[in-house]
Amino acid sequence: MSVAFNTRLRRAIAHLTGRAAPLVQRLRQLAPLARGPTAVVSEPAAQPDLVAAVLRAIRAHVLNIVGFSAAINLLFLAPSLYMMQVYDRVLPTGGILTLVLLSVVLVLAVGVMGLLETLRARLLARASLRVERLTGGRIMREALAARRAAPGGGGQVTVRDLDSLRAGLASPAIFGLFDLPWTPLFIIVCFVIHAWIGVLAVAGSGIILTLALLNERCSREGLAAAAAKASAFHAAHEADLNMAESLHALGADGAMLQRRTHIRDGLVEAQTRAAFDAAVFSSLTKAARLLLQSAGLGVGCYLAVNREISAGAIIAASILMSRAYAPVEQIVGGWRQLGAGFAAFQRLRKALTAGEGPQQRTPLPAPVGDVMVQGVAGTAPGGGAVVLQNISFAAGSGTVVGIVGPSGAGKTTLARLLANAAPPFAGAIRIDGARYADWDQAALARHIGYLPQRIDLFDGTVADNIAVFAKQSGEPPESVGAKVVEAAQLAGAHEMILGLPDAYETVLGFAGAGLSPGQAQRIALARALYGRPRVLVLDEPNSHLDSDGELALANALLAAKGWGAVSFVVAHRAGVIAVADKVLVLRAGRLVDFGPRSEVLAKLGPQPALAGPRARAGVAGAA
Repeated sequence: MSVAFNTRLRRAIAHLTGRAAPLVQRLRQLAPLARGPTAVVSEPAAQPDLVAAVLRAIRAHVLNIVGFSAAINLLFLAPSLYMMQVYDRVLPTGGILTLVLLSVVLVLAVGVMGLLETLRARLLARASLRVERLTGGRIMREALAARRAAPGGGGQVTVRDLDSLRAGLASPAIFGLFDLPWTPLFIIVCFVIHAWIGVLAVAGSGIILTLALLNERCSREGLAAAAAKASAFHAAHEADLNMAESLHALGADGAMLQRRTHIRDGLVEAQTRAAFDAAVFSSLTKAARLLLQSAGLGVGCYLAVNREISAGAIIAASILMSRAYAPVEQIVGGWRQLGAGFAAFQRLRKALTAGEGPQQRTPLPAPVGDVMVQGVAGTAPGGGAVVLQNISFAAGSGTVVGIVGPSGAGKTTLARLLANAAPPFAGAIRIDGARYADWDQAALARHIGYLPQRIDLFDGTVADNIAVFAKQSGEPPESVGAKVVEAAQLAGAHEMILGLPDAYETVLGFAGAGLSPGQAQRIALARALYGRPRVLVLDEPNSHLDSDGELALANALLAAKGWGAVSFVVAHRAGVIAVADKVLVLRAGRLVDFGPRSEVLAKLGPQPALAGPRARAGVAGAA
C-alpha cells in the first residue's frame, strides 16, 4: 500500500511539474524585462511629444503587469478551491492521498502567485525608473527655464513632482487598481456558490466603492491645497537660505522665521487635514470589510445549516469576498499617495507639453563677432514690467562698448539680453546677421562670455568652474587644461589660484563657497574669457576688484579686443570706461546716446561715477 501510494504521488508530482515547465520558461523570458535595461537614453532627441514617448516606452511593462495581475487573481482561487475540497472530499472520505495532491497543487499555485507578485512589483519599479530616465533631464531643464522666467516664483514644475509621481507608481494602491477589474470574477464565483452569497458580495462591493468615491471627493481639494502650499514654502525657504548671512547681519532672521513659520503652519495644517481625512476613510473601509466578511460567514453558516451549501463553501465564500474587497481597500489606504502622484503627473504633463524641448538647429559657422541690436525691448527678471524699450545699435568685431547710466536705467537687463541669458520681449539681437534664436543654444553659448552682476559659481573644482565642466562634454582634458590656465592668466587670476590649497583642483562648495568676493569675481572673469569668445558681456566686473584687479580687467579687455571679440561692459568707474571705444548711455530704459567714447563723455560732462582719485588712477593705468 505504501509503495503504491509513493508511486502515484511521484507520478502526480511529475505530471504537475511538466505542466508548470512552460510557465517557468515564460517567466525566464520575462526576467530581463523585470530586471530592466542597464542603460537607457536619458531623453529622446528632438522628441515632439515626450509624454506620448514615455507612455510608449512603458507600454510593454504595463501590458505584462496586466497579464501578471490576471494570473495572480486566477491563482488566488486556489486557496478557496482547496478549502472546499478539504472540507467536502477529504474529511468525509479520509482521503490522505487526495489531501497530499491538493496540498502539492496549492503549494505550486501559491508559489507561482508569489513569484508573479514579485515580478509584477519589479516591473512596476522598472517602469518608474524608465519614466525617471526619460523625463528627468527634461524636467530639470524646464525647471531651470521656469526659474529664469520667474526667479522668485514657486509654482513651476520641479523634480519633486517627478519624485511624487514615482512614489505614486510604487504605492500599493497601484496594485489595487490592477486587481480591481478582477473583482467581478470573485463576485461571480460567489454567485456560483449561492445566490445570497453573491448578493452580499455585490452589496459589500457597492458599500466599499461608495466609501472610495467619497474619499476621492473629500481629499481632492485637500491634496491640491497641500501640494500648492508645499511648493510655495520650499521656494520661499530656498530664497531665505541664499540670504542667510544678510538676514543675520540685518537682524531680520527672527522676523523672517516668523513669516516662514506662518506659511509652514498652513502647509502642515493642510497636510494634517488630508491625513485625517485619509485615516477616517481608511478606517471606515477596513471596518466595513471586516463586517462584510463576518456577514459572509454568518450567511454561509445559515445556508449550510439549511443544507443549501456545503461546509467548505463557507470558508471559500469568506476568502472570495475578502479578495473581492481587498483592491478597493488598497486603493483607499494609499489614496493620499496616489492622489499626490496623479496631481504631479498633471503638472508634469502640462509642463512637458507646453515646453519646447530640445530643438534641432542647422549648425552655423563660428561668428566673427558683429553684433546688431534691433528694436529690442526687455523685461525685468521674472517677466515683470518692461524696463528696456526700442533699443537699437550695432557694434563690430574688436570693439569695446561701455554701458553707463543711472541706477534702474536697464543696464543689467541689456547685459542679460546681450549674453542670451534671457530672451528679448520684442525685437532681435543678431550676431553676424543671425538672430540669437536661430542658433543652437549650446553652440551659441560657446561663443559668448558672460560675467553677471551676481557672481554664480558652482560646486566643483576651480578648473571646472572656469571651463564650465567642459571635460564632461567630451573635450580632451589637455585642451581644457590649457584653455583654463590661459583664461586665468588673461583675468589676472593665475597667481591667486595657485595660492589656493589645491590650486586649480581646489573644490568649491555650493555657490562657490570657500572664496572671497574678490576671488570669486576673478574666477568668474576667467570663466567669461574661457575659449576666447567672440562676444564678451561683463556686468560691473570691477565691483569687488582692487586696483590691481582693475588693471588686470583692463588688460583682459584689450586682449579680447586683440582677438576680435566685441565686448560690452557695464561699469561706473573710468578705469574700465577708459578702454572703451564706444559708450552707450541708458536712461529710464531708453538709449539716449551711443557713439565714440570721447564724444559721448564730452556730452555727459563731469560725472561723479567717472571722476575721483581712484577712477583717474585707473585711467592712467589703462592708458
